[in-house]
Amino acid sequence: MTRLRIGTRGSALALAQSRWTAGEIRRLTGEEPEIVIVKTSGDRFQAQTLASFGGAGAFTMEIDAEQRAGRFEISVHSLKDLPTKGREGLLLAAIPPRAPVEDCIVSLGMKTLADLPHGACVASGSARRTAQMLRLRPDLTLTGLRGNVDTRIRKVREGQAAATLLARAGLTRLSLTHEIAEILDVERMVPAAGQGALALVATETSPAAIAALSPLDDAATRAEVVAEREVLAALGGGCHLPLGVLGRVVGGKLPLVARVVSADGKRMIEDGEQGDAGDAAAVGRRLGARLVARGAADLLPRPV
Repeated sequence: MTRLRIGTRGSALALAQSRWTAGEIRRLTGEEPEIVIVKTSGDRFQAQTLASFGGAGAFTMEIDAEQRAGRFEISVHSLKDLPTKGREGLLLAAIPPRAPVEDCIVSLGMKTLADLPHGACVASGSARRTAQMLRLRPDLTLTGLRGNVDTRIRKVREGQAAATLLARAGLTRLSLTHEIAEILDVERMVPAAGQGALALVATETSPAAIAALSPLDDAATRAEVVAEREVLAALGGGCHLPLGVLGRVVGGKLPLVARVVSADGKRMIEDGEQGDAGDAAAVGRRLGARLVARGAADLLPRPV
């Protein structure tokens, strides 16, 4: 059997996720995959904004291209960064059980949201987090911030910002939960589509990769993220949108909530839908269509 290869970015989080996947494949098959590091444009040009590369999805597209070219048979992504379209030749072979979905505050002096002083600078590269934070605390100053998780934490420690917002899942996977000043519950800040979930992608022409990954798929998590991504697709499909959406499978049912907030935090459209977990895509499409009908697109940033 030819040794399977896993393509990944070189960040600490990407490597942690890929090593976990390699460990699971080893546990299930006895085989040890090779990890192949891909240095994307976003990694090389840290001074530029994510938007200049087409959003976080640009990272995955470069890895996709390397995978299609045959450099590796498996890639591992944070599912929230995965584009909703344009992935020919690649199969989302497994979505493992979801990690915690919430966003967290990492701050100087371990200050919570309520403790941050008036006008404090909060750094985030996410339109969704920025918009929802301004709705919670319109007095704060929100500024952009790029870099890997450890880089963002370091910039806060250096005083470049009073706080930053990070995904609880990433901090958990990096054993950095001691950096969390406050976990923001999903009622205050609705997470991104697919947040907390991993996407294990196989080359469609590699039966060995598909077979190695398939046992890692979790049906409930897949239903949740399928529904969430249908809402995302209805609003344009970009992971940079100020959309929060979360589904949770409970007893075979799938309640789904979504929130779109204008960039200044002043306007919000929120709605929900429910259906059978086995009909997840339809649940998401219904909610997405209703958000569009209610004018959610008017709250989104205009293309430049």
